[in-house]
Amino acid sequence: MPSRKTSDATFSDLSQNIDLDQFKESIKSSFADFPDPRNDRIIYPVWYLFLIILSGYLSGCNTIADLAHFAELRKGWFADLTGKNLSAPSYDTIWWFLVRVNPETFKALISRWLQGLPRELKDNLLAIDGKRLNGISSNEHICHLVELFAVENRMVIAQEKVPDKAGESKALPLLLDSIDIRGAIVSMDALYANVNALNEILKRGADYIVGIKGNQGYLENGVRNFFERIKDAQYDNVDEITREEIQEAGHGRIERRSICVATSLEWLPQREKWNLQSLIEVRSERTIKGKTEQAIRYYGSSRKATAKQFSKWIREHWGIENSLHYVMDVVFQEDASLADVGYSAENMALIRRLANNIIKTFDSKRGITDARRNATYEPNYLRGLLGKMFVK
Repeated sequence: MPSRKTSDATFSDLSQNIDLDQFKESIKSSFADFPDPRNDRIIYPVWYLFLIILSGYLSGCNTIADLAHFAELRKGWFADLTGKNLSAPSYDTIWWFLVRVNPETFKALISRWLQGLPRELKDNLLAIDGKRLNGISSNEHICHLVELFAVENRMVIAQEKVPDKAGESKALPLLLDSIDIRGAIVSMDALYANVNALNEILKRGADYIVGIKGNQGYLENGVRNFFERIKDAQYDNVDEITREEIQEAGHGRIERRSICVATSLEWLPQREKWNLQSLIEVRSERTIKGKTEQAIRYYGSSRKATAKQFSKWIREHWGIENSLHYVMDVVFQEDASLADVGYSAENMALIRRLANNIIKTFDSKRGITDARRNATYEPNYLRGLLGKMFVK
């Protein structure tokens, strides 16, 4: 269960004083080569505006109006923190900044910070999934993001916007170029079940797990027939097969999963072209209030592993829905955001995810909602989170 207490060691540590001189120097140096797109007379340095926006998202703000109100209420606090006694930036100032700054400069900055965070990707699962920003998407215009999510740490480690009128996989090379994924396992849905996408993973030294569906009809039919035959034969006399049976019950639901993994694939035409080492079948049966639903899903992977290992990885892949997309929509109210001028939508999405990462890194046992509430009511806690991020 996430911590709600404010008497724990982490809260006490984050609420301690930080070296303000070191903090000021560190955040200013972070933005030393940051291009400022504003042409008018500049009152607020880019680092100062970014600090206000990030602090706002850490403290429960979800809109630009929230951020402007927050900046006004905390004007004295920001003066103490930064040594700059400035008036609070207006809604228009914050809006114009988010509209004009190219997201690539934010991504480069955030990527540099992420490199300094404790993280080991070897053998860790990285889930790739897309998210449509529903509040600003229509039939004529769609804002679609693709994210690389470290499941164990529940952190977004890269984000790319899908080019207009293109599929998710078009954003994949840029997404993977932003971070070293050697040794990791990258899980993806069937949209990425093609040689080009899989090679993008393999050439960077990682392995993949990918869904197999109708978009690869010939392969899907072959895989289905194979698993049906060995099931009918009760799995006798079949080389290199592992199986796992799981049953879970709770909250009025009973779920049974049967996972079968085959690693002897000489018969498969796509084996070499896809570098396939394992085929996985997942049979699931879910009963809720007396109603039973059954499903069969197929996956391929460049890694050779057991049914128990694949069961864990496939289950964990969907953590991106609960640990990220749910948090963005329910806690940060991302789908309600209507900001869509210039780069504002992508920039706000980036900073939301950075705020989420900061909390998950430095106060991992606390829920996002409670951490944001703490930052709202206890400015020292907010200062501590910022200090952990910027003071090295």
